[in-house]
Amino acid sequence: MRPRGPSYSVPPPPPPLAGLVDYFWSLTDAPSHSRERVIPSGTIEIVFNLHEDEFRIRRARGSGEECARFRGAIASGPYSRAFGVETRAHASIVGVHFKPGGAASVLGVPAGELADTHVELEALWGRQAVELRDRLSAAADPAQRFRILEQALIDTLSRSLD
Repeated sequence: MRPRGPSYSVPPPPPPLAGLVDYFWSLTDAPSHSRERVIPSGTIEIVFNLHEDEFRIRRARGSGEECARFRGAIASGPYSRAFGVETRAHASIVGVHFKPGGAASVLGVPAGELADTHVELEALWGRQAVELRDRLSAAADPAQRFRILEQALIDTLSRSLD
């Protein structure tokens, strides 16, 4: 029997979002290591932890490290430095990787306000973020999660244009 490792899926965005979203992604089955460094990319993502209703993000502070805790749906801003994540606590996650300039119209804030930080999505979207995470957690598979996420972004974008 072949050992099962992490499963990573990256479908392209549908046409209404193609100008804003670079790709959707899903990761299941936590790797064997407990921590991982995320290198800076200068991009914005929305990430949902479907395994736990919490993210633990580790950042260097002075001569040590701090662990910031966030509810299970976050916007991750463009970072200029690496940060760490606890991979086992994030065993099932789904996210949206935005194209440069694409996140502002969906999140409702300029990219600069998200620089070098994580923000609970509920602070930006209210109760809708919590309900979306619940629907994503209940979905049967990554394909269904992507459909739910795509529709939520289309609905959010439509409301922002009204």
